[in-house]
Order: sequence, then structure tokens, then C-alpha cells
Amino acid sequence: MRATLALLLGVLVLGGSSGASAHPLAPSVLSFEQRLDGKVTMRWRAPAKRPTGLSLKPWIPEACTQLAQAERHKTEDETAVITTVELRCEPPNMVGAVIRVDRLPLSSINVVVRIVRPDGEIYHTILNTRTPQFTITAQEDQPHSFFEYLALGVEHLLTGWDHLTFVLGLLILFGWHRRLIAAVTAFTVGHSLTLALSVLGIVSVPMALVEALIALTIVVLALEIQSGQHGPVWKHPWTLPGALGLLHGLGFASVLFDAGLPTDEIPLALLGFNLGLEVGQLGVIAAAGLSFAVIRRAVPSSWQGNRTVPAYIIGSLAAFWVIERTLAAFGFAV
Repeated sequence: MRATLALLLGVLVLGGSSGASAHPLAPSVLSFEQRLDGKVTMRWRAPAKRPTGLSLKPWIPEACTQLAQAERHKTEDETAVITTVELRCEPPNMVGAVIRVDRLPLSSINVVVRIVRPDGEIYHTILNTRTPQFTITAQEDQPHSFFEYLALGVEHLLTGWDHLTFVLGLLILFGWHRRLIAAVTAFTVGHSLTLALSVLGIVSVPMALVEALIALTIVVLALEIQSGQHGPVWKHPWTLPGALGLLHGLGFASVLFDAGLPTDEIPLALLGFNLGLEVGQLGVIAAAGLSFAVIRRAVPSSWQGNRTVPAYIIGSLAAFWVIERTLAAFGFAV
């Protein structure tokens, strides 16, 4: 099994080394606040740290005219940049307007779109590579936030090199042992705890710190795999996966609050996202198991218990991410 997973990790090296930062925790947020006087305020909120070449730019709808020069400023914690543009749209409710973001189909970034009607009603949806644009209608259907964020959670895990590496690392360490179930469950428990902490507004963690800490947990996992000993992760399978789940959930939760989603919808959105991560994680485990069953006969038995190669692959990737994200947190580009 370990040799098979080493091959899968090799694929991660090819993609992860060239796009190690291509898995930001925070989606961008595009909002349109409509007013009774016919004017519309368009706000674009994007994380300050983005991978090179993945900078996105929202389009001003063809039915709208820009009234003044765009204003840009950073948030107080300097983790995001907000661009504000005043528009006049015809019709004022923007019916028929096409909302899209330049270069979105080429990226792995999701965009939360938020439309605030003059009467205070709020509609939101998600743009991604599968749905790069949408057209505003006279009366939007009731948004299905749970299923949208469930899909976002699955996609977030499957397109994240760091989390795929972490899940495969757990498989290498535990094998098909009941401790693997404990580790997977701990990941979910971490998100459940995050849900409560976030909704209550008790915890807020800087995004750059979260990303660096996630990478650091993978380094710890790689060290234990390489040691061949039953270390703290093996003895306490709840701890590291639970901490990663908590960190990841905190990062995304802070974005949902900043996006201005209605308070009563945030718990449902977070629940959907967390469950989506769990579905994605189980899918990765199932795919790895199927791959093992298919090619195990082609791998010499002497290789199947070798931890060195996968441990060094995981450790090298994670160490690079720690350095890269730590430098980014202090304003240095790698």
C-alpha cells in the first residue's frame, strides 16, 4: 500500500511544487448593493496574498456605467484588499445583467457573489470553474446554500495539494487500521467545533497564520512516518487531524463573516462546507484503496512496507509550504 501511495504522492509533487499556493483558504467576494436611487455599489474583496498568475478581476456588467474612479484599501488586518466602484445600472435592479470574473475559468479559486436588493433582501451564489458566470433574473430562486457549500467543500479538498497530502499521509501512517477511522472522525469533529466557535464569534485567526500552521502539521506527520515508530500521532490519532480541521474551518469561517452572509445562513453554509470536506476526504481514501487493489501485484513486496520515499515526499512539500507561507505572512514573495 505504501508504494502505491508513494506513486500518488509523486503526482502531488508535480502539481504541488508548481502550485503550492494554489489552495488559498479564502474565496474572493463580489457584492452588488442596489439602492432606491438607481445606483449600485460594487465591492470586490480578494485576499492580499494570491499565487502569481491567478489574480482575478470582476467585470463591470454591460448594463452598468462606472460613475467614479475605483477606490482600493486593505482591511485592518491587511489580509484582504477591497475595491469599491459606484455604478448606475439600467434597469436599477440589474435584471439581465451578466456577472462574471476575468480569468476565473483558468483558476481554482471560488468567488462568492452577493446581491443586496433595495428592500434588504440578500441573494448569494458561488462562481467557479464549472459556473464562471450567471445572469440576474427578476426574482432569484431561493438559494440552496447547503448544497452549494457542500460542493465547495468537496472541491476545496480535492484541489488542495496540502490537504490531499495530509490525507494520504494518514493512510501511510495508519494503514487500514481503526486508528484511521479515529483520525478521519477527528477532522470532522474539528470542523464541528469550529462551527460553534465561529457562530458565537469567540475565535478569529489571521489567514496567513492558519495556512502556515496547516503546513506545519503535515511536517509533523511526515517526521513520524519516517521514524517508523509509534509516535504521538499514532498514539493520539485525534490530535493532529482534529487540529487541522479546526484550523481550516476557522479560516473559512472568518471569510464567510467578512462576506456579509446573513447571520442565520452562516451555520448552514459552514455545515455544508465541513461535510463537503468530509465527503472529499472519504473519496480520496476510497480512491487510494482502489488504486492499491489494482496495482499491488505489480509492486514488489519489499517495497510495500517502505516508508522512506513517501515520508520524504510529504516532508519536502510541507517544509516548502511552511517557508513559503511564513514569508508571505511577513510580506515576502517566494
